[in-house]
Amino acid sequence: MKNLKITVIIASFLLSLSFVSIAQKEVNKTFDAKEILKVSTVSGDCIIKEGTSDKIIVNLKYTYSDDCFEYIFKEEDNYLSIEEDFHGGNCKGESEWTITIPSNISVKFNSASGDLILNNVDNNLNANTASGDIEIKDVGKEVKISTASGDITLENINGKSDISSASGSITARNCNNGLNISSASGSIDAYNIAGETMLKTASGDIKLIGAKGDFLLKSASGNVVADKIEILGESTFKTASGDVEVILTKTPNSDLVLSSASGNSILDFNGNEIKGAFEFSARVDKGEIISPIKFDKEEVVNKHGKDYDFKSFTKGGDSPVIKIKTASGKAKLLK
Repeated sequence: MKNLKITVIIASFLLSLSFVSIAQKEVNKTFDAKEILKVSTVSGDCIIKEGTSDKIIVNLKYTYSDDCFEYIFKEEDNYLSIEEDFHGGNCKGESEWTITIPSNISVKFNSASGDLILNNVDNNLNANTASGDIEIKDVGKEVKISTASGDITLENINGKSDISSASGSITARNCNNGLNISSASGSIDAYNIAGETMLKTASGDIKLIGAKGDFLLKSASGNVVADKIEILGESTFKTASGDVEVILTKTPNSDLVLSSASGNSILDFNGNEIKGAFEFSARVDKGEIISPIKFDKEEVVNKHGKDYDFKSFTKGGDSPVIKIKTASGKAKLLK
């Protein structure tokens, strides 16, 4: 019984040491407003939001040992820099930053694996992460974001958005002043977009729902789907091995190209007036051309050793020029 009591006491002591080692610590700092806020974390998550005061208010919560973890504040006339630093190779714990800022401060954020959440901020943002996720909502100015493998979510962005990712998925909603997204292998979903829109991915799918502007949507091996689309400028929807489908809300007045190498290219006017100079192409031995309008011209042309059917018609004027192309799929126009 005595040995059992000793064992319990030792276990309780070790447990108390463990609790102390992981106990949460907190730091609060207040700074005068600056032109630029720079935040650089290693693995700490960061929440940035706009407040009602003219101060920068910083709250840090962390469970790392002070022997291995260091927080650094550098204040100059025009900027405030916040950094994380680690000493030694065995530093276990976590950290979370909450930063409340005044309006009209540009934000620059960098992290190796930390997440970023930025909400309700009327500021320019430039953010980079290696593997952290990024969520941006209700931002009134320009947004530039890049990540290697993290996911990116955008919502209610009124400035121009320039987004890139190596392998993470990207979702954008309610972006009203231009959108430029590129991804190496992730999917891209965009909803309710206005302005010049460029969505490009190497191997992921692209989905665009509810948009007006001029468009470049391009995928190497994924599908490209665009629904509820109003074409306001010269536009291209293209994939190498997937399908392309575009469904319009209005008759376009600008040139338009749909192209797929091995998939279908389908343009649906969705009950709107079919008007312009239409050109279709497909390989003779593998592809198919489908149109509700009778063709004015049909011919077979040899390109790079392959025979292609070329068919065309003009209806209601020779502008815009609309091209629907495929190699081995269907080049199809729907009323």
